Amino acid sequence: MNRKQKGLKAPQNGKKIKRLKFYLGGYLTAIMTLASPLTHVHAPVGQNVWAQDKELTDPKSFARNIAEKQYNWNQEQWKCLGKLWGKESAWNYEAKSPTQDYGIPQRHMSHNTEQQIAEFLDSPVTQITWGLNYIKVRYGSPCEAWAFHQDRNWY
Repeated sequence: MNRKQKGLKAPQNGKKIKRLKFYLGGYLTAIMTLASPLTHVHAPVGQNVWAQDKELTDPKSFARNIAEKQYNWNQEQWKCLGKLWGKESAWNYEAKSPTQDYGIPQRHMSHNTEQQIAEFLDSPVTQITWGLNYIKVRYGSPCEAWAFHQDRNWY
C-alpha cells in the first residue's frame, strides 16, 4: 500500500532541500572568497603596485593583456569578460551602484571606508587586477563568471 492509499501526505522535504542548497551555496561562496590566496591584488587598496596607473588610457587593452599573459585566458574567455564587465559597469572605472558596488568589476565594498572606496575608484589598474583575480579564484574563468551572472544577475 502506498502513501496515498494510506491517506498520508507526501513529505515536504523538497522545500527544505532547496532551502538547504541555497544556504549551503552561499556558505561555500563565502568560504571560497575568504580562502582565496592573498596576492598583490588583495593588497590594501591604497597600495598601487603598478606605476602606470595614472597613464592607463585603455582599460580594456590593459585587462586583455593581463588576462592573456597572467591567466592564459583565450579569445572566448575575453569575450565573456567583455560581456560581464560591459553589463556590470560599461567598463567605467568610476561606476557606482546603489548596492555599494564600485568600479569596472563592481566590487562590493560595504565594509570599506570612504577613503578605501575613493582610492579604489581612482585606480582602474587596481580594479582590473582585483577583478581578474576575483574571477579566477571564485569562478575559474570569465565564462564561468558570465554563466553565473546570467543565471543570477550578479557575480
